[in-house]
Amino acid sequence: MSVPTHWFVATDPDIYEKFMARWSARLADPFLTFADIKTGQRVLDVGCGTGTITLALAERGCSVVGVDASGPYLEGARRHRSHPAITYELGDAQGLAYTSGSFDACVSTLAIDVVPEPRKFAAEMRRVTCSGGIVACGTFDFWGGWAAAEYINEIGATLDEEMRVLRDYRRSRPLFWPNGMACLWRDLGLTAVTELPIVISFDFESFDDYWTSLCTGPNSMAQRMKVMPAERRDEIHRLVKSSYLAGMKDGPRSYASIVRSVRGVVP
Repeated sequence: MSVPTHWFVATDPDIYEKFMARWSARLADPFLTFADIKTGQRVLDVGCGTGTITLALAERGCSVVGVDASGPYLEGARRHRSHPAITYELGDAQGLAYTSGSFDACVSTLAIDVVPEPRKFAAEMRRVTCSGGIVACGTFDFWGGWAAAEYINEIGATLDEEMRVLRDYRRSRPLFWPNGMACLWRDLGLTAVTELPIVISFDFESFDDYWTSLCTGPNSMAQRMKVMPAERRDEIHRLVKSSYLAGMKDGPRSYASIVRSVRGVVP
């Protein structure tokens, strides 16, 4: 199986809210503090999704453009996270329709891993940021850093060959290992490059909340679940539930997740 990096179905903003936006809200403050974004700056949020980080920037006093390739996600952002300081625009992160140096800073979270060409994605962020501006990005450490999905990854990989390929592919990319993005930032000529692991908590109310969040969402893992034979999916469900419960009653569970975050300065 050939696994495209863009195997992510961004068509339903409400599903995305449950899958990821609620956790992005927890990431927003530590990530933007790390990125050192200043009040009054004009900032581009690349791959803004349903606007969680975009709104957080506006609430910090920035003028923000949120750009995303998904029209439905942008509709969700306008519906739920509108703000006088925000403009949401449809666009391709690998070919941004903005002049060079037109923003004071550029940020992106949980998006660079799902585009076909992450290097081009990062290079475009650098290009549209002015000299002295910050370029900051964050994504999950897929080598054990996305703890909530590990049971599903491992059990699924044991029972389904295409799930195994997905797991191995996700883990095989050095860009998303520790210091991977920092190396790319330096290679692109950014200075004062710093990488920081930011830990956020994924708190689920029940096994059903956990399963429907991760296995019926827009991600590649859920897309494979949707099309695999029903009996195999049912067996994965049974085993994952056993791991989630761990011999206890159903109820809340919490998982620590690591977002590898990098920032650098355009010379």
